[in-house]
Amino acid sequence: MKTYRVGLLVDGYEQPGWMHEMAEWLIHSQDFDMSALLVISPEGMGKAPRLGMKALFGTLSRFEARLLPVKQRQMLANCRDMRQSMPAGVPVLPLMPREPDKGAPGEDVVAALGLDLVITLGASLATRAQMMGWARLGVWQLSYSDIAVSTSRYAGFWEVYQREDHTTVKLWRVGPQADQDELLDQRSFNTEVFWLKNQARAFSLGNFMVYDALQALARSRQALAAPEMQIMSGPRRADPAEWDSAAYIARQAWLISDLIVRRIMKRNVRWRIGMFPSSRQQAVISEAMVLQPPKGRFFADPFVYTHDKKPYIFFEDYDFTSRKGTISVATYSDGAFRLLGTALNLPYHLSFPYIFEHDGVTYMVPETCGNRSIELWKCTEFPLKWELDVTLMTNISAVDTIIFKHGEYWWLLTNIDRTDGQSHCDELFAFFSDSPRSTVWTPHACNPIVRNPMRARNAGIVVSPSGDVIRCAQYQGFCHYGKGVSLNRIEELSPTTYVETDGEIHYASFLRKRHASMHHWHHQGGHTVFDFAYME
Repeated sequence: MKTYRVGLLVDGYEQPGWMHEMAEWLIHSQDFDMSALLVISPEGMGKAPRLGMKALFGTLSRFEARLLPVKQRQMLANCRDMRQSMPAGVPVLPLMPREPDKGAPGEDVVAALGLDLVITLGASLATRAQMMGWARLGVWQLSYSDIAVSTSRYAGFWEVYQREDHTTVKLWRVGPQADQDELLDQRSFNTEVFWLKNQARAFSLGNFMVYDALQALARSRQALAAPEMQIMSGPRRADPAEWDSAAYIARQAWLISDLIVRRIMKRNVRWRIGMFPSSRQQAVISEAMVLQPPKGRFFADPFVYTHDKKPYIFFEDYDFTSRKGTISVATYSDGAFRLLGTALNLPYHLSFPYIFEHDGVTYMVPETCGNRSIELWKCTEFPLKWELDVTLMTNISAVDTIIFKHGEYWWLLTNIDRTDGQSHCDELFAFFSDSPRSTVWTPHACNPIVRNPMRARNAGIVVSPSGDVIRCAQYQGFCHYGKGVSLNRIEELSPTTYVETDGEIHYASFLRKRHASMHHWHHQGGHTVFDFAYME
């Protein structure tokens, strides 16, 4: 039997695909019952107009919609009657906005439904006073951007317009007054290049935030408490005006022309590998030795592994022509790098060759997202011969996996794209097991344990002999993959808790070149390796 009765509050019957996705999730949930659809809109006006209400914004949205993948286009458009998504017997209640100091038809009917929770999707025309008695656990509402009005119409616009690195979505429990709203969760993602793509990402993330909060509610069997967190927000911003859309178009034209010129001139961002015999960040400039890739390739994601007292560097060897990576190996001796050959070459793309030991055997966990798997490879003849030992997970879009022993468990940290193709940079997931060769990994109770692109994506790891764990993480920027690296200390890791101290973000400013980047860091056996890139 389902435990919680949930109602959805919308501002009209015709709604886009992302709202129907929320309804379908609730319908198929084991713990939550889709118990009511509450529809509130001005009397006689029906559904409020959306993107087409302004001529230039309407033209802009129609153009950008053509650039979206089919799934995202369906999320934003594909408007259909919400009543079509309701199971038979679910009450649909048309309501009216409440006027000050007056009741509103239907309020008593909503209260009589005995709802546990109401979730507001999109704009809300209901007043706070009107909603307070609707549900036992209150009303949840998502906010996109920091637009001053309660609307999702222009979600994601200002972040693209202002070239902000990240776009933030917040989940609130609505209070009697604005200053009494409780922040239940906030997450961000790397801002996309185009407004509507950014908007689709915001709606998708918002849905996942609600799903995760509902599942946490089902596990705890009690009302969610607002966690202590610093609210990430900027100044309140009004709805954009027509001239803002014109300025946006001019900015986008400049950006696209720059990308076209770069392609015509065949200017690539090429990654290289640096190494120095220290774990000190300050040693990068003065002590690093550089492993240069040949023309038409780049080297990235290095891991250093000490064998017979000699450092071996395993790394992604990407070929621009085939557009696929392999795993290559180099060593360093007598003041020079020496390429030893290819350790792994498969039909799908490979990168991030994480290396570790277990019971005297050397293992590798390369990124095998192209095969929708997480694979464990065993070394049969060091360093170039490897064979597949076991597939740890299947049918999963995951990248940059690390496995290590901490406490009584083996831990697997990986970046999963739950939207299949939008981004692997926004969420970090943890799993634990009794063996690194297990095919059954238990999800962490707080998954995703890191929820923003400033620190979510793995960029390496440092495990000290004493058991201290430093998780290196990528920092993503606007139109700038791998803008920097942070070194973050894992303070607490158990099946139910995860505490990480944020380290300083290090940028590749030492290069003094355009589009300077750095997105990987690893230390082992007295040697540190990292990668860096710039526009050629």
